[in-house]
Amino acid sequence: MVYKSQTMSNYSKILEEWNAEQENRKALFTEFLYQRSGRTNGLFTGLWDEWCRECGAQAREEYFTAVESGEGKIKTP
Repeated sequence: MVYKSQTMSNYSKILEEWNAEQENRKALFTEFLYQRSGRTNGLFTGLWDEWCRECGAQAREEYFTAVESGEGKIKTP
């Protein structure tokens, strides 16, 4: 059972750690992702995953281009 004082304590902790600038930046970036996606349905679900897949594929290609040109080295532990 969760008591009201425990819930208020949890909310207090969240508010103490809240960073308004960081949250605003996340919101602005999410809006950027929505706009670049071309969506018009108001759904933001999956935008971050789409971005990561696109950036990951691009980074992989850039990495192997650098390796093939001798500019990048594959590091092993």
